[in-house]
Amino acid sequence: MNIEITARHFTASDKLKELVNEKIMKIEKYNSDIMNCHVILTKENSGENVEINAHIKGHDFSAHENADGFEKSLANAVEKISIQIKKQHERALGR
Repeated sequence: MNIEITARHFTASDKLKELVNEKIMKIEKYNSDIMNCHVILTKENSGENVEINAHIKGHDFSAHENADGFEKSLANAVEKISIQIKKQHERALGR
């Protein structure tokens, strides 16, 4: 899986990039066919925003989350997109 990280209005630290990669790799256990994942990190006055866009052949998934820290918003966004990917995978298997 190809993971692309974009940081808006700041420069992402290596530690933050590692955290993003670690969390995104966990999504792959729900569907190993994920081709790429684009994570957009945005620092705003209202908090720290995370947007995840994942692409599986024929399907696109998206999750947005805003919290007071990237760790919290990333964890919540990963949870949201995991649910979407699990549901689609179960539908594809005909369950």
